[in-house]
Amino acid sequence: MQGNIGVRVLVAGFWLLGVSAIAIGSSNFLFGIATTAEFLSMVLGTLGLPAGDFDDLKTANTDNEFRFYAVFWVAYGIALIRTALGLPATLRWVLPLTTLFLVGGIGRVLSILAFGYPAPLFVLLMYVEFALCAVFILSWFFARRYEAEA
Repeated sequence: MQGNIGVRVLVAGFWLLGVSAIAIGSSNFLFGIATTAEFLSMVLGTLGLPAGDFDDLKTANTDNEFRFYAVFWVAYGIALIRTALGLPATLRWVLPLTTLFLVGGIGRVLSILAFGYPAPLFVLLMYVEFALCAVFILSWFFARRYEAEA
């Protein structure tokens, strides 16, 4: 694994995304989506980035729905970390897990097409999702190639 840059990038990326998914999912579950979004907004604000207004997230339906899906975000984070810890033996899970993340980003695009642009925080997250997917797919390709040559 030492010479396989693809595996090293995947381990770091999946680990960081996994921890983030668990933290965000747990926060959504325990405190609600509005509080989680406001916290992330505060963090972005310290970096000088706009995050937007989240009053529309403070409805019973929105909170209820996000708390339900939060457990799946936590489970996804656990799957990412388990995959990262098992690499390169778990390479077969990289593409399905990355595809799930990519489809989530596509869901954001569909939302923009249907309702217009959300708060800047969610637009930024969409760009991060697409960028990470590109990095993960490229790393997966190089990791597989390296493992086949080894």
